[in-house]
Amino acid sequence: MRKTDVIRFAGGNFLRRKARSALTVLGVVIGTAAVVIMLSIGIGMNKGFEDQINSYGNIREIFVYEKWGSVDPETGEYTENANREPLDDISLENVRALDNVQACSPQEYFYGYSIMDNTHKASYQVLGLDATSMEDFGYEVLYGRLLNESDVGTTNFVMCFNIPFYYYEMRGGEEVWYHEPVDGEELPFNPLDGHKYQFTWYYDYGTGAVDTSKPRIKLVDANCVGILVQKAGGDYSQEVYMDIKGLKTMSETLNKNQQDYYNSGSSYYMTADVAVGVGVAGGSSGSASGSEEEQRKSIYSQFIVLADDPDHVQGIEKALRNMGFDTSSNMDYLTQMQEQTKFLRSILGAIGVVAFFVAALSITNTMVMSIYERTREIGVMKVLGCKLSDIRGMFLIEAGIIGVTGGVFGIGLSYIASYVVNQLAKNGGMSMMGIDASVSALSIIPPWLDLAALVLATAVGVFSGLYPAIRATRLSALEAIKNE
Repeated sequence: MRKTDVIRFAGGNFLRRKARSALTVLGVVIGTAAVVIMLSIGIGMNKGFEDQINSYGNIREIFVYEKWGSVDPETGEYTENANREPLDDISLENVRALDNVQACSPQEYFYGYSIMDNTHKASYQVLGLDATSMEDFGYEVLYGRLLNESDVGTTNFVMCFNIPFYYYEMRGGEEVWYHEPVDGEELPFNPLDGHKYQFTWYYDYGTGAVDTSKPRIKLVDANCVGILVQKAGGDYSQEVYMDIKGLKTMSETLNKNQQDYYNSGSSYYMTADVAVGVGVAGGSSGSASGSEEEQRKSIYSQFIVLADDPDHVQGIEKALRNMGFDTSSNMDYLTQMQEQTKFLRSILGAIGVVAFFVAALSITNTMVMSIYERTREIGVMKVLGCKLSDIRGMFLIEAGIIGVTGGVFGIGLSYIASYVVNQLAKNGGMSMMGIDASVSALSIIPPWLDLAALVLATAVGVFSGLYPAIRATRLSALEAIKNE
Protein backbone atom coordinates (compact mmCIF):
# COMPACT_ATOMS: atom_id res chain seq x y z
CA MET A 1 0.00 0.00 0.00
CA ARG A 2 1.53 3.29 -1.12
CA LYS A 3 1.94 6.19 1.30
CA THR A 4 -0.31 8.32 -0.87
CA ASP A 5 -3.03 5.69 -0.56
CA VAL A 6 -2.69 5.74 3.22
CA ILE A 7 -3.10 9.54 3.26
CA ARG A 8 -6.02 9.35 0.79
CA PHE A 9 -7.82 6.74 2.89
CA ALA A 10 -7.25 8.77 6.07
CA GLY A 11 -8.64 11.92 4.44
CA GLY A 12 -11.63 10.02 3.05
CA ASN A 13 -12.42 8.54 6.45
CA PHE A 14 -12.19 12.02 8.03
CA LEU A 15 -14.79 13.33 5.58
CA ARG A 16 -17.01 10.23 5.70
CA ARG A 17 -18.67 11.19 9.01
CA LYS A 18 -18.76 14.96 8.54
CA ALA A 19 -20.91 15.79 11.56
CA ARG A 20 -18.90 13.68 13.98
CA SER A 21 -15.59 14.91 12.54
CA ALA A 22 -16.79 18.50 12.82
CA LEU A 23 -17.77 18.05 16.46
CA THR A 24 -14.42 16.43 17.24
CA VAL A 25 -12.56 19.26 15.47
CA LEU A 26 -14.68 21.75 17.44
CA GLY A 27 -13.37 20.25 20.66
CA VAL A 28 -9.80 20.79 19.46
CA VAL A 29 -10.70 24.32 18.34
CA ILE A 30 -11.99 25.19 21.79
CA GLY A 31 -9.02 23.54 23.50
CA THR A 32 -6.49 25.32 21.28
CA ALA A 33 -8.21 28.69 21.66
CA ALA A 34 -8.43 28.22 25.42
CA VAL A 35 -4.71 27.49 25.76
CA VAL A 36 -3.70 30.36 23.47
CA ILE A 37 -5.97 32.95 25.07
CA MET A 38 -5.06 31.94 28.62
CA LEU A 39 -1.34 32.05 27.89
CA SER A 40 -1.76 35.31 25.96
CA ILE A 41 -3.32 36.93 29.02
CA GLY A 42 -0.33 35.86 31.12
CA ILE A 43 2.04 37.23 28.45
CA GLY A 44 0.01 40.44 28.25
CA MET A 45 0.12 40.93 32.01
CA ASN A 46 3.89 40.51 32.08
CA LYS A 47 4.30 42.84 29.10
CA GLY A 48 1.98 45.37 30.73
CA PHE A 49 3.99 45.35 33.94
CA GLU A 50 7.21 45.68 31.93
CA ASP A 51 5.83 48.64 29.93
CA GLN A 52 4.69 50.30 33.13
CA ILE A 53 8.09 49.86 34.75
CA ASN A 54 9.85 51.06 31.59
CA SER A 55 7.75 54.22 31.67
CA TYR A 56 9.47 55.01 34.98
CA GLY A 57 12.93 54.20 33.63
CA ASN A 58 14.96 51.64 31.69
CA ILE A 59 14.38 48.15 33.07
CA ARG A 60 18.09 47.40 32.56
CA GLU A 61 19.21 50.21 34.85
CA ILE A 62 20.57 49.58 38.35
CA PHE A 63 21.14 52.31 40.93
CA VAL A 64 24.09 51.83 43.28
CA TYR A 65 24.42 53.48 46.71
CA GLU A 66 26.65 53.36 49.74
CA LYS A 67 25.62 50.67 52.18
CA TRP A 68 25.02 52.73 55.30
CA GLY A 69 23.77 49.84 57.36
CA SER A 70 21.41 46.88 57.51
CA VAL A 71 18.35 45.71 59.38
CA ASP A 72 18.31 42.32 61.08
CA PRO A 73 15.29 40.48 59.59
CA GLU A 74 14.64 38.65 62.86
CA THR A 75 15.07 41.40 65.46
CA GLY A 76 14.40 44.43 63.27
CA GLU A 77 17.45 46.17 64.71
CA TYR A 78 19.45 48.52 62.51
CA THR A 79 23.23 48.13 62.45
CA GLU A 80 25.36 50.91 61.01
CA ASN A 81 28.04 49.89 58.53
CA ALA A 82 31.32 51.35 59.85
CA ASN A 83 33.39 50.32 56.81
CA ARG A 84 31.36 51.47 53.86
CA GLU A 85 32.62 50.95 50.32
CA PRO A 86 32.90 54.52 48.96
CA LEU A 87 31.43 55.77 45.71
CA ASP A 88 34.60 57.14 44.14
CA ASP A 89 36.49 56.77 40.88
CA ILE A 90 38.14 53.52 42.04
CA SER A 91 34.76 51.93 42.73
CA LEU A 92 33.46 53.33 39.45
CA GLU A 93 36.12 51.48 37.46
CA ASN A 94 35.56 48.29 39.48
CA VAL A 95 31.87 48.36 38.69
CA ARG A 96 32.53 49.00 35.00
CA ALA A 97 34.76 45.90 34.97
CA LEU A 98 31.90 43.58 36.05
CA ASP A 99 30.60 41.06 33.54
CA ASN A 100 27.53 42.07 31.51
CA VAL A 101 27.81 45.76 32.43
CA GLN A 102 27.21 47.81 29.28
CA ALA A 103 27.73 51.23 30.86
CA CYS A 104 28.23 52.85 34.25
CA SER A 105 28.17 56.51 35.26
CA PRO A 106 28.12 58.51 38.49
CA GLN A 107 25.05 60.67 39.09
CA GLU A 108 24.28 63.90 40.94
CA TYR A 109 21.15 66.07 41.00
CA PHE A 110 20.73 69.82 41.12
CA TYR A 111 17.26 71.24 41.74
CA GLY A 112 17.23 74.79 40.45
CA TYR A 113 15.84 77.24 37.93
CA SER A 114 16.79 78.06 34.39
CA ILE A 115 16.59 81.57 33.00
CA MET A 116 16.23 81.82 29.22
CA ASP A 117 17.14 85.09 27.49
CA ASN A 118 16.64 86.83 30.87
CA THR A 119 12.88 86.84 30.16
CA HIS A 120 11.61 83.29 30.72
CA LYS A 121 12.08 80.85 33.58
CA ALA A 122 11.48 77.17 34.26
CA SER A 123 12.18 74.91 37.21
CA TYR A 124 13.58 71.45 36.76
CA GLN A 125 16.37 69.21 37.93
CA VAL A 126 19.78 68.92 36.33
CA LEU A 127 21.11 65.38 36.26
CA GLY A 128 24.89 65.22 36.28
CA LEU A 129 26.49 62.20 34.64
CA ASP A 130 29.58 61.19 32.72
CA ALA A 131 29.18 63.15 29.47
CA THR A 132 30.88 60.38 27.49
CA SER A 133 28.29 57.77 28.59
CA MET A 134 25.08 59.25 27.15
CA GLU A 135 25.29 57.28 23.92
CA ASP A 136 26.04 54.07 25.83
CA PHE A 137 22.88 54.57 27.89
CA GLY A 138 20.79 54.78 24.72
CA TYR A 139 19.70 58.43 24.84
CA GLU A 140 18.41 59.71 21.49
CA VAL A 141 18.25 63.31 20.31
CA LEU A 142 15.55 64.94 18.23
CA TYR A 143 17.64 68.04 17.55
CA GLY A 144 21.30 68.79 18.16
CA ARG A 145 23.57 66.18 19.71
CA LEU A 146 24.27 64.20 22.87
CA LEU A 147 26.95 65.17 25.36
CA ASN A 148 30.42 63.89 24.53
CA GLU A 149 34.07 64.28 25.54
CA SER A 150 34.10 67.92 24.48
CA ASP A 151 31.48 68.67 27.16
CA VAL A 152 33.43 67.23 30.11
CA GLY A 153 33.78 69.89 32.81
CA THR A 154 31.48 72.36 31.03
CA THR A 155 27.90 73.52 31.69
CA ASN A 156 26.71 72.42 28.26
CA PHE A 157 23.49 70.45 28.63
CA VAL A 158 20.87 68.37 26.84
CA MET A 159 17.22 68.91 27.76
CA CYS A 160 14.24 66.55 27.71
CA PHE A 161 11.51 67.07 25.14
CA ASN A 162 9.12 68.42 27.78
CA ILE A 163 11.32 71.24 29.08
CA PRO A 164 10.37 73.89 26.47
CA PHE A 165 6.74 73.53 27.54
CA TYR A 166 7.61 74.56 31.12
CA TYR A 167 9.05 78.01 30.40
CA TYR A 168 6.94 81.02 31.31
CA GLU A 169 7.46 84.76 31.23
CA MET A 170 9.02 86.00 34.45
CA ARG A 171 7.52 89.47 34.53
CA GLY A 172 3.77 89.19 34.53
CA GLY A 173 3.45 86.98 31.49
CA GLU A 174 1.25 83.94 31.02
CA GLU A 175 2.40 80.92 32.99
CA VAL A 176 2.60 77.57 31.22
CA TRP A 177 3.35 75.36 34.20
CA TYR A 178 3.24 71.61 33.63
CA HIS A 179 1.87 71.69 30.14
CA GLU A 180 2.39 68.06 29.21
CA PRO A 181 2.69 67.73 25.42
CA VAL A 182 0.66 65.05 23.68
CA ASP A 183 2.38 62.47 21.48
CA GLY A 184 3.65 64.10 18.32
CA GLU A 185 3.09 67.68 19.48
CA GLU A 186 5.61 70.16 18.11
CA LEU A 187 7.91 72.16 20.38
CA PRO A 188 6.67 75.69 21.17
CA PHE A 189 10.09 77.03 20.12
CA ASN A 190 13.48 75.74 19.06
CA PRO A 191 15.66 75.70 22.21
CA LEU A 192 18.82 75.53 20.06
CA ASP A 193 18.03 78.65 18.04
CA GLY A 194 20.41 81.17 19.59
CA HIS A 195 18.84 81.26 23.07
CA LYS A 196 20.94 82.20 26.11
CA TYR A 197 20.57 80.05 29.23
CA GLN A 198 21.58 80.69 32.83
CA PHE A 199 21.08 78.68 36.03
CA THR A 200 20.23 79.91 39.51
CA TRP A 201 19.03 78.43 42.79
CA TYR A 202 16.85 81.45 43.63
CA TYR A 203 13.11 80.86 43.22
CA ASP A 204 12.02 84.51 43.02
CA TYR A 205 14.62 85.58 40.47
CA GLY A 206 13.04 87.90 37.93
CA THR A 207 9.93 88.65 40.01
CA GLY A 208 11.30 91.73 41.81
CA ALA A 209 11.47 90.01 45.21
CA VAL A 210 15.27 89.95 45.47
CA ASP A 211 16.66 91.65 48.60
CA THR A 212 19.17 94.14 47.14
CA SER A 213 20.80 94.68 50.54
CA LYS A 214 22.27 91.22 50.28
CA PRO A 215 24.99 89.93 47.93
CA ARG A 216 23.92 89.85 44.29
CA ILE A 217 22.24 86.66 43.07
CA LYS A 218 24.63 84.94 40.69
CA LEU A 219 23.69 83.24 37.44
CA VAL A 220 25.81 80.57 35.79
CA ASP A 221 25.89 80.60 32.00
CA ALA A 222 25.05 77.38 30.20
CA ASN A 223 24.56 76.19 26.64
CA CYS A 224 21.91 73.81 25.29
CA VAL A 225 23.39 71.40 22.72
CA GLY A 226 20.55 68.93 22.21
CA ILE A 227 16.88 68.02 22.68
CA LEU A 228 15.95 64.43 23.49
CA VAL A 229 13.21 62.63 21.59
CA GLN A 230 9.74 62.50 23.12
CA LYS A 231 9.00 59.33 25.06
CA ALA A 232 6.07 57.33 23.76
CA GLY A 233 2.97 56.71 25.81
CA GLY A 234 3.20 59.80 28.01
CA ASP A 235 6.40 61.77 28.61
CA TYR A 236 6.61 63.34 32.07
CA SER A 237 10.37 63.91 32.08
CA GLN A 238 11.57 67.16 33.61
CA GLU A 239 15.34 66.84 33.54
CA VAL A 240 18.31 68.34 31.77
CA TYR A 241 21.58 66.43 31.51
CA MET A 242 25.01 67.94 32.20
CA ASP A 243 28.50 66.55 32.66
CA ILE A 244 28.94 65.72 36.35
CA LYS A 245 32.19 67.70 36.67
CA GLY A 246 30.56 70.77 35.19
CA LEU A 247 27.55 70.32 37.47
CA LYS A 248 29.74 70.08 40.57
CA THR A 249 31.59 73.26 39.62
CA MET A 250 28.30 75.06 39.01
CA SER A 251 26.76 73.80 42.24
CA GLU A 252 29.79 74.93 44.27
CA THR A 253 29.48 78.42 42.80
CA LEU A 254 25.76 78.64 43.47
CA ASN A 255 26.10 77.07 46.93
CA LYS A 256 28.59 79.70 48.00
CA ASN A 257 26.46 82.48 46.58
CA GLN A 258 23.41 81.08 48.35
CA GLN A 259 25.15 80.91 51.70
CA ASP A 260 26.50 84.44 51.27
CA TYR A 261 23.01 85.67 50.41
CA TYR A 262 21.20 84.04 53.35
CA ASN A 263 23.95 84.66 55.91
CA SER A 264 24.33 88.35 55.05
CA GLY A 265 22.44 90.38 57.68
CA SER A 266 20.23 87.45 58.53
CA SER A 267 20.20 84.63 61.03
CA TYR A 268 18.62 82.34 58.47
CA TYR A 269 20.95 79.65 57.26
CA MET A 270 20.46 77.10 54.55
CA THR A 271 23.00 74.42 53.82
CA ALA A 272 24.16 73.60 50.35
CA ASP A 273 22.55 70.19 50.31
CA VAL A 274 19.14 71.50 51.35
CA ALA A 275 19.08 74.62 49.23
CA VAL A 276 20.37 73.24 45.98
CA GLY A 277 19.39 69.63 46.38
CA VAL A 278 22.75 68.38 45.20
CA GLY A 279 23.47 65.00 46.76
CA VAL A 280 27.09 65.73 47.57
CA ALA A 281 28.17 62.55 49.30
CA GLY A 282 30.49 63.30 52.17
CA GLY A 283 30.48 60.11 54.19
CA SER A 284 33.88 58.90 55.20
CA SER A 285 34.73 55.29 54.49
CA GLY A 286 37.62 54.69 56.84
CA SER A 287 39.91 56.19 59.39
CA ALA A 288 41.54 59.52 58.51
CA SER A 289 44.76 58.34 60.11
CA GLY A 290 44.93 55.14 58.13
CA SER A 291 46.34 54.29 54.72
CA GLU A 292 45.29 55.93 51.47
CA GLU A 293 42.87 53.06 50.89
CA GLU A 294 41.31 53.62 54.31
CA GLN A 295 40.99 57.36 53.68
CA ARG A 296 38.89 56.96 50.56
CA LYS A 297 35.63 58.91 50.65
CA SER A 298 32.57 58.97 48.50
CA ILE A 299 32.60 61.79 45.99
CA TYR A 300 29.37 60.79 44.26
CA SER A 301 25.81 60.30 45.52
CA GLN A 302 25.16 57.23 43.41
CA PHE A 303 26.15 55.23 40.34
CA ILE A 304 23.81 54.17 37.57
CA VAL A 305 24.64 50.87 35.87
CA LEU A 306 23.20 49.62 32.58
CA ALA A 307 23.07 45.85 32.07
CA ASP A 308 23.53 44.53 28.56
CA ASP A 309 20.38 42.42 28.91
CA PRO A 310 17.40 42.42 31.30
CA ASP A 311 18.20 38.80 32.21
CA HIS A 312 21.55 39.91 33.66
CA VAL A 313 20.19 42.64 35.94
CA GLN A 314 19.72 40.48 39.01
CA GLY A 315 23.12 38.83 38.57
CA ILE A 316 24.82 42.23 38.41
CA GLU A 317 22.89 43.39 41.47
CA LYS A 318 24.11 40.35 43.38
CA ALA A 319 27.71 41.10 42.39
CA LEU A 320 27.33 44.75 43.45
CA ARG A 321 25.96 43.75 46.85
CA ASN A 322 28.86 41.36 47.28
CA MET A 323 31.14 44.34 46.64
CA GLY A 324 29.54 46.12 49.61
CA PHE A 325 26.99 48.38 47.92
CA ASP A 326 23.24 48.80 48.20
CA THR A 327 21.27 48.60 44.96
CA SER A 328 17.82 49.14 43.56
CA SER A 329 16.39 48.58 40.11
CA ASN A 330 13.17 48.61 38.17
CA MET A 331 13.68 44.88 37.67
CA ASP A 332 13.11 44.43 41.43
CA TYR A 333 9.72 46.11 41.14
CA LEU A 334 8.86 44.13 38.00
CA THR A 335 9.72 40.85 39.73
CA GLN A 336 7.54 41.76 42.71
CA MET A 337 4.61 42.63 40.44
CA GLN A 338 4.98 39.39 38.49
CA GLU A 339 5.18 37.36 41.68
CA GLN A 340 1.91 38.89 42.86
CA THR A 341 0.12 37.60 39.73
CA LYS A 342 2.00 34.31 39.42
CA PHE A 343 -0.82 32.30 40.99
CA LEU A 344 -3.42 33.88 38.70
CA ARG A 345 -1.32 33.13 35.62
CA SER A 346 -0.90 29.52 36.79
CA ILE A 347 -4.68 29.14 37.12
CA LEU A 348 -5.18 30.53 33.61
CA GLY A 349 -2.64 28.06 32.20
CA ALA A 350 -4.28 25.17 34.06
CA ILE A 351 -7.68 26.05 32.57
CA GLY A 352 -6.18 25.89 29.08
CA VAL A 353 -4.54 22.52 29.76
CA VAL A 354 -7.83 21.07 31.04
CA ALA A 355 -9.59 22.25 27.86
CA PHE A 356 -6.93 20.55 25.75
CA PHE A 357 -7.25 17.33 27.80
CA VAL A 358 -10.98 17.26 27.13
CA ALA A 359 -10.27 17.73 23.41
CA ALA A 360 -7.83 14.78 23.51
CA LEU A 361 -10.50 12.55 25.05
CA SER A 362 -12.89 13.63 22.31
CA ILE A 363 -10.41 12.63 19.59
CA THR A 364 -9.75 9.27 21.27
CA ASN A 365 -13.47 8.58 21.55
CA THR A 366 -14.04 9.47 17.89
CA MET A 367 -11.22 7.26 16.66
CA VAL A 368 -12.35 4.29 18.81
CA MET A 369 -15.89 4.62 17.42
CA SER A 370 -14.39 4.75 13.94
CA ILE A 371 -12.68 1.40 14.57
CA TYR A 372 -15.96 -0.23 15.59
CA GLU A 373 -17.65 1.09 12.46
CA ARG A 374 -14.82 -0.01 10.17
CA THR A 375 -13.92 -3.38 11.72
CA ARG A 376 -14.87 -5.28 8.58
CA GLU A 377 -12.90 -2.84 6.42
CA ILE A 378 -9.83 -3.34 8.59
CA GLY A 379 -10.19 -7.12 8.32
CA VAL A 380 -10.37 -6.96 4.53
CA MET A 381 -7.25 -4.78 4.42
CA LYS A 382 -5.38 -7.34 6.54
CA VAL A 383 -6.51 -10.25 4.36
CA LEU A 384 -5.34 -8.37 1.26
CA GLY A 385 -1.89 -8.11 2.82
CA CYS A 386 -1.79 -4.50 4.00
CA LYS A 387 1.05 -3.86 6.42
CA LEU A 388 0.14 -3.24 10.04
CA SER A 389 2.21 -0.03 9.89
CA ASP A 390 -0.01 1.22 7.02
CA ILE A 391 -3.20 0.50 8.98
CA ARG A 392 -1.75 2.13 12.07
CA GLY A 393 -0.50 5.10 10.01
CA MET A 394 -3.94 5.57 8.44
CA PHE A 395 -5.55 6.10 11.86
CA LEU A 396 -2.70 8.27 13.13
CA ILE A 397 -2.89 10.50 10.04
CA GLU A 398 -6.63 10.84 10.45
CA ALA A 399 -6.14 11.85 14.09
CA GLY A 400 -3.41 14.24 12.99
CA ILE A 401 -5.77 15.84 10.45
CA ILE A 402 -8.26 16.44 13.25
CA GLY A 403 -5.52 18.04 15.38
CA VAL A 404 -4.16 20.28 12.60
CA THR A 405 -7.62 21.41 11.46
CA GLY A 406 -8.70 22.12 15.01
CA GLY A 407 -5.42 23.90 15.71
CA VAL A 408 -5.72 26.22 12.71
CA PHE A 409 -9.31 27.20 13.47
CA GLY A 410 -8.51 27.41 17.18
CA ILE A 411 -5.75 29.94 16.53
CA GLY A 412 -8.16 31.99 14.43
CA LEU A 413 -10.74 31.88 17.22
CA SER A 414 -8.09 32.93 19.76
CA TYR A 415 -7.42 36.15 17.84
CA ILE A 416 -11.11 37.00 17.94
CA ALA A 417 -11.26 36.21 21.66
CA SER A 418 -8.08 38.24 22.25
CA TYR A 419 -9.65 41.28 20.58
CA VAL A 420 -12.75 40.96 22.72
CA VAL A 421 -10.69 40.57 25.91
CA ASN A 422 -8.63 43.66 25.10
CA GLN A 423 -11.73 45.73 24.37
CA LEU A 424 -13.30 44.69 27.67
CA ALA A 425 -10.03 45.34 29.49
CA LYS A 426 -9.88 48.90 28.19
CA ASN A 427 -13.17 49.58 29.96
CA GLY A 428 -11.61 49.13 33.36
CA GLY A 429 -10.44 45.55 33.61
CA MET A 430 -6.76 46.37 33.38
CA SER A 431 -6.76 49.20 35.87
CA MET A 432 -7.61 46.72 38.63
CA MET A 433 -4.28 45.00 37.93
CA GLY A 434 -2.33 48.25 37.72
CA ILE A 435 -1.81 48.09 33.93
CA ASP A 436 -2.29 51.15 31.75
CA ALA A 437 -4.64 50.07 28.95
CA SER A 438 -3.63 53.08 26.84
CA VAL A 439 -0.13 51.66 26.26
CA SER A 440 -0.55 47.92 26.92
CA ALA A 441 -2.87 45.10 25.91
CA LEU A 442 -4.14 42.49 28.35
CA SER A 443 -3.97 39.72 25.76
CA ILE A 444 -0.88 39.47 23.52
CA ILE A 445 -0.41 36.59 21.07
CA PRO A 446 3.20 36.44 19.82
CA PRO A 447 3.97 34.42 16.65
CA TRP A 448 5.78 31.73 18.62
CA LEU A 449 2.60 31.04 20.58
CA ASP A 450 0.67 30.42 17.33
CA LEU A 451 3.30 27.94 16.17
CA ALA A 452 3.47 26.25 19.57
CA ALA A 453 -0.32 25.93 19.71
CA LEU A 454 -0.46 24.37 16.22
CA VAL A 455 2.30 21.90 17.06
CA LEU A 456 0.62 21.06 20.35
CA ALA A 457 -2.78 20.54 18.72
CA THR A 458 -1.23 18.24 16.11
CA ALA A 459 0.70 16.33 18.76
CA VAL A 460 -2.42 15.94 20.90
CA GLY A 461 -4.32 14.66 17.88
CA VAL A 462 -1.69 12.09 16.97
CA PHE A 463 -1.18 11.02 20.58
CA SER A 464 -4.93 10.65 21.08
CA GLY A 465 -5.15 8.46 17.98
CA LEU A 466 -2.32 6.21 19.10
CA TYR A 467 -4.44 3.86 21.23
CA PRO A 468 -7.16 3.42 18.56
CA ALA A 469 -4.47 2.86 15.90
CA ILE A 470 -2.78 0.13 17.95
CA ARG A 471 -6.19 -1.42 18.70
CA ALA A 472 -6.95 -1.53 14.97
CA THR A 473 -3.76 -3.44 14.22
CA ARG A 474 -4.54 -6.03 16.91
CA LEU A 475 -7.91 -7.00 15.47
CA SER A 476 -8.09 -10.58 14.19
CA ALA A 477 -8.53 -10.52 10.41
CA LEU A 478 -11.00 -13.43 10.38
CA GLU A 479 -13.03 -12.09 13.26
CA ALA A 480 -13.08 -8.66 11.64
CA ILE A 481 -14.38 -10.02 8.33
CA LYS A 482 -17.17 -11.87 10.11
CA ASN A 483 -18.24 -8.65 11.85
CA GLU A 484 -21.42 -7.11 10.38
